[in-house]
Amino acid sequence: MSKKQIRRFDLSKPFNPSDIKDLSENELEALSSDIRNKIVESCSINGGHLSSSLGATDLIVAIHHFFNLPTDKVIFDVGHQAYAHKILSGRSLDKLRQEDGVSGFLKRDESIYDVYEAGHSSTSISAAMGLALSRDLNNEKHNVIAVIGDSSFANGVSFEALNNLSNFNHKIIIILNDNERSISKSVGLMHNFFEKLRLRKSYLKAKDFYKRITRRFAITRGFYRFTKAIKDFFKYLFMRRNFFSQFNIYYIHGIDGHDIYSMEKAFKYAVNAPNSCIIHLTTTKGKGYEYSEQDDNGAWHGVEPFDISTGKPVKEKNGDEISWSKLYAKFMEDQMEIDPKMIIVNPATMVGSEIEPFHEKYKNRCFDVGIAEEHAAIFASGAAIGGTHPYFSAYSTFLQRSYDEISHDIARMDANVTMMIDRAGLPGRDGETHEGIFDVAYLLSMPNVSIAMAKDMEEAYQLFKFSTTYEHPFAIRYPRGKTKLLDIKEVKDIKLGEWKLENKGNKDITIISYGPIINELVN
Repeated sequence: MSKKQIRRFDLSKPFNPSDIKDLSENELEALSSDIRNKIVESCSINGGHLSSSLGATDLIVAIHHFFNLPTDKVIFDVGHQAYAHKILSGRSLDKLRQEDGVSGFLKRDESIYDVYEAGHSSTSISAAMGLALSRDLNNEKHNVIAVIGDSSFANGVSFEALNNLSNFNHKIIIILNDNERSISKSVGLMHNFFEKLRLRKSYLKAKDFYKRITRRFAITRGFYRFTKAIKDFFKYLFMRRNFFSQFNIYYIHGIDGHDIYSMEKAFKYAVNAPNSCIIHLTTTKGKGYEYSEQDDNGAWHGVEPFDISTGKPVKEKNGDEISWSKLYAKFMEDQMEIDPKMIIVNPATMVGSEIEPFHEKYKNRCFDVGIAEEHAAIFASGAAIGGTHPYFSAYSTFLQRSYDEISHDIARMDANVTMMIDRAGLPGRDGETHEGIFDVAYLLSMPNVSIAMAKDMEEAYQLFKFSTTYEHPFAIRYPRGKTKLLDIKEVKDIKLGEWKLENKGNKDITIISYGPIINELVN
């Protein structure tokens, strides 16, 4: 093959995973570009998580080229960013998130390359530690890699894992995919030099040999301590101590997440490191597609089918309908204007729940706390005890992460918290990790909690109006779909525990239900 020739692949056919091993750097970059185009094409037809997958494509290509998958085990936190991983492991995105197609997340029964599956964030480091422990107990030899985004990394579960990792003698490699540059770096040319030097095999072997020799005899132990003190003095003179050094974790930073050569160089250092290692690299979320790359508010994170050339949704909006999320967001916005004691607490789903448009207007009372559902629940509880009226807004699937806090800190103390539970019910194409079907069961088991779900816009208004004066834990559930716009002029107040008789037809059959399904049952 001529040096000028660059091997290209027809991604309309399944990719052979072994083909990636022989590719040059230029060919790997071309492959990344082709994969991004395929991801855009597939998401434009089927919808899906676009921006995160585009941003992680170069990283995933580098991982598949450098590591020996599936012998080496890679875990993608959440898994929604791993579309390139699916392609490189021989799967097609043509029926992405469709029946008989691949899942939008990792699935263990879908491929041997998917060693762990999740739909919620911040689980990858803990899971990697478990896999590393099993590897060592079974006397196996392979790398365990956790790929985690900066937002997921900030979740408390990740920090619990890091705390445990500090004295955990089973090595893992953590790749921190930072597309917001939200974690400060150790800086300086000297730091970069020493960081690379200390992770070379020759340096590590020499260091280990020196330590064994000088600590063998009592007469030389003092000399070892003296020379180590001198080394540490100069080390910290030129290198600012970073957060990870406190956890006894090697830290490699300043890596361009779109430079395959630099990433593979960092992977080599990490493999050579004697302890667990973090590779901190930066990427551009949405890279390769203009609209997603320029997205500042997360609108292109998860998309419905769209026109590639214009970026506009394929499905036309029905002027007679409104999404349940937007409807309740409008109620909350109107209430914020007249009630200075109302606050909103949301764990990183403000865009999906349509709260983002008025977030800036009420930034002193509207809080996006990031991927921290447990904190959000306790924060809301404290605010309620302090005399405000918190609206705790969360997707049903993520609300379950705060089960204990709702039970212990909201329900037990009968705190005045209204829970706005978005995406309640079956999730459609996002799969079982996002099913919003468990909140009713666990909330009903808690004291002082009342649950309601409206069948239409009028009932939704009634429920929200009721919540503004109700002084106990109250949960309002609503699905992902849309409801008809109604001209609401004057509606009756509702009473707690009161049911409405919709149809007096067949007296031999009684159907008890709630929510939008009522509209189908009545008809």
